[in-house]
Amino acid sequence: MTIELSDIGFTGLRTAVARALPHMATDLADWLWGGMLLDVDGTHLYAVATDRHTLAIGRAEASRPTPVWRAHIEAADALSLGRFLDDTDPRDTVCLTYDEYGDEGAPEVRLRSRHASHSVPLTGNDDFPDWREIAAKALEQPAADEPVCLTLHMLQRWAAVGEQATFSHRGAKRAVVVTADDFLGLHMPCRTRTSPAPALDDWHQAITHSRKDNAMPDTNGPAAHLRELAAAFRTRTDQARTQARREREERERQDIASRAPVCMERLFPQTLGLALSPEAWCGYPGGQEDARPMAVAHLGEGMFVTYERRTISPDDPWASSYDVVVLLRPCSCGKYIESVIDSDYSLALVLADAEIVTACVSDCTPSGAPEEG
Repeated sequence: MTIELSDIGFTGLRTAVARALPHMATDLADWLWGGMLLDVDGTHLYAVATDRHTLAIGRAEASRPTPVWRAHIEAADALSLGRFLDDTDPRDTVCLTYDEYGDEGAPEVRLRSRHASHSVPLTGNDDFPDWREIAAKALEQPAADEPVCLTLHMLQRWAAVGEQATFSHRGAKRAVVVTADDFLGLHMPCRTRTSPAPALDDWHQAITHSRKDNAMPDTNGPAAHLRELAAAFRTRTDQARTQARREREERERQDIASRAPVCMERLFPQTLGLALSPEAWCGYPGGQEDARPMAVAHLGEGMFVTYERRTISPDDPWASSYDVVVLLRPCSCGKYIESVIDSDYSLALVLADAEIVTACVSDCTPSGAPEEG
């Protein structure tokens, strides 16, 4: 693999990668084309991901002409790349540099934003499909009017594109083409054994035939039927909201639990980064009153460490965020003493202080104030 890349800026890289990530296969045992492909054609960088059911291609623009190259990264590294780019402004330029002998002695691409840098190992995998050929064949097909069957849970992936996208249907057994600014996607339809025509005929009859007289027992007005419609609508709405809340909470659990070990390796490379495995973290979703998602790890001896991501200005969508790590150690009064830590040395100081102070010093939590009564 030959890559000539030195401090070349790309605009829109955060959006391109975020759009492709939901379509990435993460289990190589089930699918050879896992991870993400970074493909540069001289003027643009394409972030490509697929699990054979859907294909997503996000595009970022180069700040100047660059040699053609392509590189593959594993799924875990692609997720790490996405988290790094999440902390950048979508409008910022991110510079890329190729390093044949990275920190681990293997090829990697180093990214640099205005405030931070990040390295992504390259796998050297050349088995990723020719996405240009796949997309070209899909675009060659003419538009079709026949019905198409799609897997509903996969439609959620396209939400990462943004508020609007165009879906172009090319036939019942051909991929649906999804387009937006600097984005191209393909969605393979379901292989149905039965035609949707009978079901459509049934609905056609239902909405065109007149109601029977006994369908509305109250001859004075539609109040009784209206109550039934309202009750059914409320039930469906409550169920949808409950399901959406559960899915959001699960995403928050997984995201904060995956961010925590990355933060430990960065801020506490000699202590918590070595002592805690990724499996030691348990994620908790955000709740009411602006509560944020939190990850918690048990240290033993009654001590815990918590991790959360805070935003400087919650009302500003472009505001930067920062990590907050808190050590909780038991107080002699039965509550906990909270200590914010940000380095191996600050952790060492807190632990040394814990060995000296054995009596309650009235700064324990949860309330921080003496109990009444």
